[in-house]
Amino acid sequence: MQLGSLVTHKGRPYYLRGLDPMSVSDRQAELEDAFTGARVSVPLDEVEERRRPDRGPRLTREP
Repeated sequence: MQLGSLVTHKGRPYYLRGLDPMSVSDRQAELEDAFTGARVSVPLDEVEERRRPDRGPRLTREP
């Protein structure tokens, strides 16, 4: 996960805006709601990285 990436928390999309340092136990993630812009702080363990749907191989035409 990278700052600014789209993640999910409890099924809702958020942007990852901040993370506690790795040296902190029970790390928290600061999230921004993708629809409302509201910010929340949640346990990092509850945040899931959003995956793009598998689109299959990209087809290109050779010259």
